[in-house]
Amino acid sequence: MANIYEIKKEFLTLWSILEDELTDDETLADAFQTATEDLADKLENCCRYIKNVEADITGLKEEIERLQARKKAKENAIDRLKKMMQEALDAAGEKKIACGSFTCAIQNNPESVVLDAQYIESVPVEYLKFKEPEIDRKKIRDDLKAGKDLDGIAHLVQTTSLRIR
Repeated sequence: MANIYEIKKEFLTLWSILEDELTDDETLADAFQTATEDLADKLENCCRYIKNVEADITGLKEEIERLQARKKAKENAIDRLKKMMQEALDAAGEKKIACGSFTCAIQNNPESVVLDAQYIESVPVEYLKFKEPEIDRKKIRDDLKAGKDLDGIAHLVQTTSLRIR
């Protein structure tokens, strides 16, 4: 069986032969019928492959979620254990203890900012960061569909894509 690229070339050739009008109509019709059947078979195989890969992707997503949940649980267990170890060092009044091939020590973290103001209005403008403006493509699309004239700004383009049902 020909691959999908060869079938495409075959259709292009048949269309060019059709324009020449030198070929018998029945022969040309048979050639189109055969090419269409080959295309239908090839497309069915492609659809089956796509469905299998989509199922694999779904399984992979679920496995990623499962592994991420497992990772998070282990990170939480480490955090709880470190907190208990720090509390034990504090209770013992120690800042540093050698324990076998390890040394456990309590150290100061870098300073972090805690905002005292509850509302952004009370923070001076020099401490604010502003985001770059973003274009609201959905609003533009809705306005264009409603008939608003946005010449020189935007226009609608209709594309196509393959749907497999």
